[in-house]
Amino acid sequence: MHAVSTALSANVIVCILKFIVGIMGGSASMIAEAIHSAADTANQALLLVGIRRSRIGPSREYPFGRGQERFVWGLISACGIFFVGAGVTIYHGIMSLLHHHEPEINRWTFLVLTISFLAEGYSFFVAMRQKKEGDTANLAVLLEDGAALLSLVLAAVAIMLTKITAQTYWDSVGSIIVGIILAIIAIILIKENLEYLIEKASPEELQEEVRKQIEAFPLVEGIKDIRMIVITPDSHYVRAEVELNGYLLVHEMEDSLREDFEEIHDFGDFLQFCAAFANRVTRTVGAKIDEMEETLMKKITYLKHVDIKPS
Repeated sequence: MHAVSTALSANVIVCILKFIVGIMGGSASMIAEAIHSAADTANQALLLVGIRRSRIGPSREYPFGRGQERFVWGLISACGIFFVGAGVTIYHGIMSLLHHHEPEINRWTFLVLTISFLAEGYSFFVAMRQKKEGDTANLAVLLEDGAALLSLVLAAVAIMLTKITAQTYWDSVGSIIVGIILAIIAIILIKENLEYLIEKASPEELQEEVRKQIEAFPLVEGIKDIRMIVITPDSHYVRAEVELNGYLLVHEMEDSLREDFEEIHDFGDFLQFCAAFANRVTRTVGAKIDEMEETLMKKITYLKHVDIKPS
């Protein structure tokens, strides 16, 4: 959340400065950078919406909450980067290449590039510190800021080459390269968000931790099947099918079973005993499973939904 907010604030300032200098000077690379920052600003606003909506708790309509909604907004954001950020930037670069216009390059151009580099660099540093598995919003900030830093260097090189050689095509080529970088980033983010939307498995090390905790329960003889998926970067859902130790269950019911057994005098009493025994086993198993699920969620805080079933 903090990484996205920082990136949004940085991009708003940088975007305004780039547009002012780009429009006044007519630099294709600077216009491309301004479009890049505008796209980043809009996309990070979408990511913030997704993060906030993903924190809405469970309800009757959404029993597991709306955690995965952050990936929907992340996907929309990634498509925005591809079609708006990359598409417009490449188009602008091609148009500048076809219709030559010598840009006005002055000290303000390089001052804005320097300010932008510092702002994007700080945002990148914040995102790097908060990097977390499954956090596609943070990944988007990392990739966008990394691309922004590279793009700023490319834009500076393109502008300097234009000024040194007096050839305007360098400026246009710089714009096209920035657009291509944005397109690559968009494809990576689309792929990442899609994976989590279709219930991507949790990291193997987290699954192993959960598996060990379940196997540590005295009542569990073994795990037949376990499936664990990411809901949000901080919450996971696990479903485990386990084999229970029947001897331990019977041992806990030994006293009450002995009393019931002593009341058996005929076959009718025996049938009644069997029915009562079946009901008692069902209730005991249910209570023990509820206890295991509650204990598991207390021990492993990132488990928000646990479903243990006897095989």
